[in-house]
Amino acid sequence: MPADRKADLFAAGGASGPEPRRDVLTVRQLNERIRDVLQSAFGGTVWVKGEIQRLPQDAARRKHIYFELHETGSTGAAEFQIPVALMDWDRQKHGLGRYLDGTDPDLHLANQIEACFEAVVDFYPPFGKLSLKIVGVDKTYSLGRLEAVRREVLAFLTAEGLLERQKQLVLTDLPLGVGLITSPGSAAERDFMTGIQAAGRPFTVTLRGAKMQGAQLQDEVLRAMAAHVRRGVDVVVITRGGGSRADLSWFDQKDLAVAVARCPVPVITAIGHEIDRSICDVVAYHSCKTPTAAAEYLVDRVEAAAARLEDAAVRLTAAVDEALETAVARLDIARPLAWAAERKLNASRRDTQRLAARLQQRVTAGLGASGGRLERMQSRLAARTGGVVATAQARWSALADALGKSPGRIIAQRKERLAQDASRLPRASALLLERRAQRLDRAQMQARLLDPARLLARGYTLTLDETGQLVKLAADLAPGQRITTRFADGQSVSIVQPGGDGGKKPKKGTKRERGKETDPAQETLFR
Repeated sequence: MPADRKADLFAAGGASGPEPRRDVLTVRQLNERIRDVLQSAFGGTVWVKGEIQRLPQDAARRKHIYFELHETGSTGAAEFQIPVALMDWDRQKHGLGRYLDGTDPDLHLANQIEACFEAVVDFYPPFGKLSLKIVGVDKTYSLGRLEAVRREVLAFLTAEGLLERQKQLVLTDLPLGVGLITSPGSAAERDFMTGIQAAGRPFTVTLRGAKMQGAQLQDEVLRAMAAHVRRGVDVVVITRGGGSRADLSWFDQKDLAVAVARCPVPVITAIGHEIDRSICDVVAYHSCKTPTAAAEYLVDRVEAAAARLEDAAVRLTAAVDEALETAVARLDIARPLAWAAERKLNASRRDTQRLAARLQQRVTAGLGASGGRLERMQSRLAARTGGVVATAQARWSALADALGKSPGRIIAQRKERLAQDASRLPRASALLLERRAQRLDRAQMQARLLDPARLLARGYTLTLDETGQLVKLAADLAPGQRITTRFADGQSVSIVQPGGDGGKKPKKGTKRERGKETDPAQETLFR
């Protein structure tokens, strides 16, 4: 059937009879009608709020920018979405580029930020694509939402007692082990490292890179903090440069703030500008205005500890010098004591020798007398019993039976007791001599401790004038005077040169005039 015939049948409704004529639209006609209906329904512009998603990271450098607005339902997932476009001519016309390149001080558009846009509902007929063309931004809406979230997080931290937890930690006086968390190669890293390196102190800085903006910031900062804690750093520093309030709102996230508050290591933050204060700044051990200020804070703490250490060293040196001067002064007092101890030791040794000699004489005399008495007793007994042995035998036997002893046994017992007494005498003498010797050893030890030669062995010297008298003051010396300096291994002789306090004439009655009265034992001690 010819094509024109088919068209006639279609228009007439076929052979079965007439049918209503259908309005068939082309795709173009349909899309253009949809566009017209939408323009008629919405008129001018509309305000639409939603969560930004799929915004390119390099949006500030692109000519036309395409992303999406999402509405999240009760499940936490995006239940509704619509494409959004920011065309280059609209960005130029309405000055919207400042919300993308960071030049606006309050708002920087980024993924996962809820924003409110003024837009035109647009339908593009060639592609049949519905989208929103942005022509304005309500930055107060985004900032209000951020502030609401911020207050919720602060209320939670207050209820959990986490706001002051970091403040209760103790930061070491020498926080030389630093765990740095920032974007690698950023200006914040350079500023911080410049301040640390300029101090010239032995800091050890370990960098853990992390995003300082965007959805990945929280997870990366948490991993970096955990790594620094495992490493055992003294302090953790979280820093980034300036940015809009929306940029810095990433540091208001609850999980990140809780992690900072519960970190067992003091955390120092340097986030944003002087007027900015994120929740991480609030819960941290200490917050600084800039990365440079954070470096200065650590350097100042180390410098303060070094100053205290140097002051303690100066005071310790002064105390040691004073103790040495006191010891030298006491040396003059100890010298007569050493001489007295030596004399006492010699006298005690002589007394002990005399005592031992007398004791030996008495022991010998006692043994001799006991032997003589025993012999006399034996002689008398033999004389008395020699003539009456036969007649007194019965009497002696009866007496022996009564006593259970015989005269021989009595004599033997007496001899045995005498022998025991004689054996005890040497032991008693030895014990007495040993005690005397111990006393002598203690006296000799005291004398050695007071011996000035011990100080010479430790590096000190003694200066004596021509008479052998100890020189204590330079004022006691006169030009041309001969002095002797004693060391541990010898001595040297010097001549006093004019100049200084040594040129003063000694007063009458000084030690140099009394040099002839020097104790001979003093000269013996140093020869």
